[in-house]
Amino acid sequence: MANDQNPLEEILCFHAEKFRHAPGAAGVARLARTAARIPEPLLDDLATLITELDDVALVGNDLALHLVDVAYCGVRVGDAVDFASALRARLRRYLRNPKVADAAREDFRERVGWWKMALGRAFELR
Repeated sequence: MANDQNPLEEILCFHAEKFRHAPGAAGVARLARTAARIPEPLLDDLATLITELDDVALVGNDLALHLVDVAYCGVRVGDAVDFASALRARLRRYLRNPKVADAAREDFRERVGWWKMALGRAFELR
C-alpha cells in the first residue's frame, strides 16, 4: 500500500500513527486520510520548492512542528490539501526572503528544545 501513496501522504500516515494518543490525534488522522486527494500539481510544486530550498532540517522541522501543533496545540486544518497549500506558502516565503527562513530556523530550534524538555519531564514523572 505504501507504494501507492504520495510522499506527503506517507509522512502524514507516519505521524498519524506516531500521534495516535495525542489530544488532536483525530486532526492528524484526518490529514492522513485526505492526503491521497492532494493534487499532483501541488505535490510537484512542493517537490520543486523543497529541492530549491535544499534544507532538509528546515523543511522537516516545519512539517513536524506544524503537525505537533495539530496533535497537541489545538490547531485546526481543514484537510491535507489545505495543509499542503499552507506548507507551499511557507516554503515560498522561505525562498523569497532568507531572513524569514532564518527566523523560522531559530523559532524551530527553540520549539524543538521546548518539546524535548517537556517530553523528558513527562517521562520522568511516570
